[in-house]
Amino acid sequence: MSGANLDGDGSIGPNGFGMAFDLGATYDWQDFRFSAAVLDLGFIAFSNTHHASTNGTRTVDTDAYIFSANGSADNSFENEWDRLQDNFEELYQLTDNGNTGTRARALGATLNLGAEYTLPYYRKLRFGLLNSTRIQGRYTWTEFRLSANVAPVKCFSADANFAVGTYGCAFGWLLNFNTTGFNLFLGMDHTLGKVAKQFVPLNSNASVNLGINFPF
Repeated sequence: MSGANLDGDGSIGPNGFGMAFDLGATYDWQDFRFSAAVLDLGFIAFSNTHHASTNGTRTVDTDAYIFSANGSADNSFENEWDRLQDNFEELYQLTDNGNTGTRARALGATLNLGAEYTLPYYRKLRFGLLNSTRIQGRYTWTEFRLSANVAPVKCFSADANFAVGTYGCAFGWLLNFNTTGFNLFLGMDHTLGKVAKQFVPLNSNASVNLGINFPF
């Protein structure tokens, strides 16, 4: 980053201060459980903020390069390639705008709102709905997730869920086998990308996970 003087003063110590809180609460009503939580609610402040910028849009005019097959010419392939690399490097050179002093900003907080319903006629089957919203300016996103969980016996449980949000749709499932000193699970998630008007996925990705744990 030539053109920018971003070296520190050599001192060692904290360059700022920050703090955050996680707050949550649950409420039970008949066969429902409602929950709400806020994560990473806080801020971070930097005592010395050095600001560097490219100071506007930088361009490279590729029409200015004419390559010659003559190795001794000024515009030989080697010389022109070096000049092209130097000009491309200028696209990323920063100008030091100095110390802008203390800078504080809020952390990206996450708001979770959930509801869980236990089937009254079969208490081992539960359904849940969760909304997660990340509050971070232009990077804000939200997601709704519907899930079902069944545990017919102590050593086996199964989960399935479907999500829709800012980044598309996804679904997944999980099988879990556990006993004393042993846990085996098999799961899969599938994220759908853009879809056509007929909801045919145009691109997607999936992964399968198999694992074993030995808790002690």
